[in-house]
Amino acid sequence: MRLLARIAALAAVLLAPSSLTAEEETAPAPDPVAIDLVTQSAEFLAAQENLLMNWFVSFDVVVEGREKITYLRSGYNLLSRGDGFYSFLEREDGPREYFYDGTTFTLSIPDKKAYVSAPFDRGYVALIETLRNEYDLALPIWELLTPKSREELLDGVEAAAYLGTTLFAGREAHHLAFAEYERDWQIWISTDPDRPVPLLIVGTDPYSQGWPQYRAYFTDWDFAPDVAEGRFTFSPEAEDVQVSWPKVTEAYEAEQADRQQGSKGRTQSPETKN
Repeated sequence: MRLLARIAALAAVLLAPSSLTAEEETAPAPDPVAIDLVTQSAEFLAAQENLLMNWFVSFDVVVEGREKITYLRSGYNLLSRGDGFYSFLEREDGPREYFYDGTTFTLSIPDKKAYVSAPFDRGYVALIETLRNEYDLALPIWELLTPKSREELLDGVEAAAYLGTTLFAGREAHHLAFAEYERDWQIWISTDPDRPVPLLIVGTDPYSQGWPQYRAYFTDWDFAPDVAEGRFTFSPEAEDVQVSWPKVTEAYEAEQADRQQGSKGRTQSPETKN
C-alpha cells in the first residue's frame, strides 16, 4: 500500500489540474532520495576507468495514430576512458560497429562491407557532442558512459519519487520514477552499495498517442574487462569500401536549434536510432 501511495502521489503531481496561477503555483521538490540514488549510480560509473556491459533495448512506434509496433536493438559497449571505445549493435537492417581509438572514429556496417571514418583526437566526451551536433549520430547508450551522466539523466527533472525496492531478475533494486517536460521515465538501480549499476530504464512519451515507450536493459557489468590490443582501432578488410559521411544540413541544424530553444527537458533516450 505504501508503494501504491507513492505512485499515486507522483501521478497527482504530474496529472492533476491546478486552479493556481503560474505565479502562485509551487511544485513540490523532487524526492531527494531518488535524486541521490541516481547521483550515486552516475558517479560510480563515471569513476570507472574501464567498463563492459551488455544491453537490450525495445522501443515503440505508433503507426497511423493507433497500432503500436515494437522494434529491438541489442549489443554491448566496451569503454576504456584512457584508450578508446567499441560498441557492437544489432538491429533489423543489420549490425553496426563503432570504433574510437583516440585519434580516429569509425562506423562500420559489416554486412554491407562499408564504413565511414573521420579523424578525431579530442576525446570521448567531445566525440559524443560532435557526432550528435554535426552528424546526427548517437553512440549506443552514451548517456551512461559519459562523465556527465548525472546531468544527462537529471537535467530537466521536474518531479521525482522513490518507489521502494523490488526484485529484478533475482537482484534487489531501487525503483525510481521521474518526470520532465517532454517525457516520464523510471530507472531500477542495484541496491548493492559497492556496485550501484542501472539495471533497467523505461521512458514514456506522454504527448504522443498511445504513449509509446522505450526500455533499456543492462546486464553483465564488468569493470575489469580484458581489452585486446588494437580493439578500438578499425582495420578494414580488402573488400571493405569507405564511403562519404555527410554532415547534417543547415536546415536540420536550424530546426534542432528551434526545438531545443522551445524545449525544457532532455529528449534523447538511451536507445540509439543509428
